[in-house]
Amino acid sequence: MSKKTLSGECLCGEISWQMSGPFEFFGMCQCSRCRKVTGAAFATNLFVKPEQFIWLKGENNRNEYLLPKPNTFGNASCKTCGSRVPRKTARGWVLVPLGSTMELPGIEPTLVCPDDHTEWFTTLESTITEQ
Repeated sequence: MSKKTLSGECLCGEISWQMSGPFEFFGMCQCSRCRKVTGAAFATNLFVKPEQFIWLKGENNRNEYLLPKPNTFGNASCKTCGSRVPRKTARGWVLVPLGSTMELPGIEPTLVCPDDHTEWFTTLESTITEQ
């Protein structure tokens, strides 16, 4: 587990945060909900304990959407630019969209929800062409 510190911000810079390791879980999810919320083949999220996470600025500039109970899925975004930003999960973790962080977390990702995935995307290696 990495003990490094990572910083992140939304696209417009109105919201920023910092988190410190050790990081315990880096998930890449291909489920239909994660694809819808990201507009991509999968979501890349780092999960940290609340005591490892601090808002640097703009926490009040967030929108948050949670699906109705008993579901635990949700999303948070910047009110200004619409970028995904961190949110607290129903289980008490802070979910951080890793694409908003410029540094690597120092741990390998785990594929989650492998049964609910798209057939049009399988691996990055199959999409790379040699030039």
